[in-house]
Amino acid sequence: MKKITLSIFLLVFSIGFSQNAPITFESGGFGSTWTWTTFENPSTPAPPLQIIANPDASGANTSATVAKLTPLVGSPPYAGVETALNAGIGTFTLSASNCTVKIMVWKTVISDVGIKFAASGASTGEIKVANTLVNQWEELTFNFAGKIGEASSTGINQIVVFPDFQARTTDNVCYFDNITFSAQLATPTGPTVAATTPTRPAANVISMFSNAYTNVTVDTWKTDWSPVVTLEDIQVAGNDTKKYSNLQFVGIETIGANLIDASGMLYFHIDYWTPNMTAFRVKLVDVGANAEFGGGDDTESELTFTPTIAGWNSLEIPLSDFMMAKSHIAQLIFSGNPSGPAVVYIDNVYFHNVAFSDPNTPVTAAPTPTRPQANVISMFSNAYSNVPVNTWRTDWSQGNLLDLMIAGNDTKKYSALNFVGIETLGANAINASQMLYFHVDAWTPNMTAFRIKLVDFGANNTFQGGDDKEFELSFTPTLSGWNSYDIPLSAFTGLTTTSNISQLIFSGNPSGTGIVFIDNVYFSNVPLGVDNFETSKIKVYPNPVANQLTIEGTSNIQEVGVYNVLGQNVVSSKPNASISVLDISNLQIGVYIVKATIDGKTITSKVIKK
Repeated sequence: MKKITLSIFLLVFSIGFSQNAPITFESGGFGSTWTWTTFENPSTPAPPLQIIANPDASGANTSATVAKLTPLVGSPPYAGVETALNAGIGTFTLSASNCTVKIMVWKTVISDVGIKFAASGASTGEIKVANTLVNQWEELTFNFAGKIGEASSTGINQIVVFPDFQARTTDNVCYFDNITFSAQLATPTGPTVAATTPTRPAANVISMFSNAYTNVTVDTWKTDWSPVVTLEDIQVAGNDTKKYSNLQFVGIETIGANLIDASGMLYFHIDYWTPNMTAFRVKLVDVGANAEFGGGDDTESELTFTPTIAGWNSLEIPLSDFMMAKSHIAQLIFSGNPSGPAVVYIDNVYFHNVAFSDPNTPVTAAPTPTRPQANVISMFSNAYSNVPVNTWRTDWSQGNLLDLMIAGNDTKKYSALNFVGIETLGANAINASQMLYFHVDAWTPNMTAFRIKLVDFGANNTFQGGDDKEFELSFTPTLSGWNSYDIPLSAFTGLTTTSNISQLIFSGNPSGTGIVFIDNVYFSNVPLGVDNFETSKIKVYPNPVANQLTIEGTSNIQEVGVYNVLGQNVVSSKPNASISVLDISNLQIGVYIVKATIDGKTITSKVIKK
């Protein structure tokens, strides 16, 4: 009887924890009868996934039936389709036996295809591969080996496909088929070329490890409290290199007389190469003036980076990013994901004070807000008391977060950005029903589009509770300069309730490589630049207005502009006179903001175009 019971248990377990693949969409095969839900396609309802006859069975794919999805103009790059949780694909864990994923695609354009896997509350994040052919079938290969061992890769029960991951200007027909899973691909296990030789003058460097310099004394490159990890001193193309295998974390120590005083340095540099790490962490530990661990004045700080796999990664980290003292550095600690099987090669570990201009980082802080605290609900700003935020990077986000200082001002940096979720959940949900504007300052060196989405969970304060509302706006940033977005909440037209705002989502183009610095995130009920005393200096009439708008000042008006609800300047003039008449007959009906500069001050007024 016991044997029968055990056999039944094992049978049920194996059925309940199994993967349904390959996904062929054929009658009687996997995929054809599953529930697939499309998302982020703008029509209502969103166009469904279609299972149709193969439109090109004479090519590389001779299957009878395939899946079809057409991402539409206006939809974000990540428009796609997903299976239901706990249905369809079954439940499985990524391993060496199934981490190579292949898919057949037929597309009218060349763009990234994305695939990710998810379980309740977590996802692997998508991996993207671009097709190279149009109007014919092509097989794409996705390597999920770097996700093995991560928590989000265990208990997977959903697949998500993004067939056209790009900012699109046309409706793009996409077919996909034959999603298969196979064993891990062979990848390079170590570098064949050395890290680039540093060229900074030795007088400006404190080197811990580099053939290019005379190195300071390091007590150990692997402490006895570093678990399991193996250290090998090897040569790569004739260059001394350190290899760490089976890495969970490793401690490097410079203690006693060997403490490093980096207080006069500006940057910490390291070159690293990894075949399998999806995250690489660097921690510095300062033991304080008493030079004792646990002496009461220890400080430490850790930063996380996303490596390029199988290539040298060169980190040039401003020491200001490490929020700690730097005059008695005693420990350097490396760790990362996956924890345990990680392998990393290390070279050129040094501090230096050679200043250089980083074109990807602002040198000035964002403008300091001046609205009164009583008129503001602030999520992040040194100028205000901030409300609680559960997280500035959800576990389902695709991008890195770094808290740093820009010219002495707290700032958030998102890099390798696809999208990032910020959440104010439960008791922290924001009631912005009495607010008129949403404000954020953003600086980016490379994003051609910057998107902002607000999500309200509704009266039940529950995600997907049936009354969720959301809306996303897209902006074209000025590159390498602070962009101050002061957005009327009315511009988020689909956000019909604002009393339980629980998510803020940033995304943009280019997807996956975007960099953006964020500051001064808040709601307010006072328009930017409005001053009750100053508004008496101008008259704006008629209001509502149909064709001709008159702006009359008590003295000469230097500049006047009309802005739509997206913050875009639609009409402007530099009258240098006390009266300016603007022709707005071509503008669409709606609400506009008029900004007039008079006596060196900007005065703001709202008008309605009828």
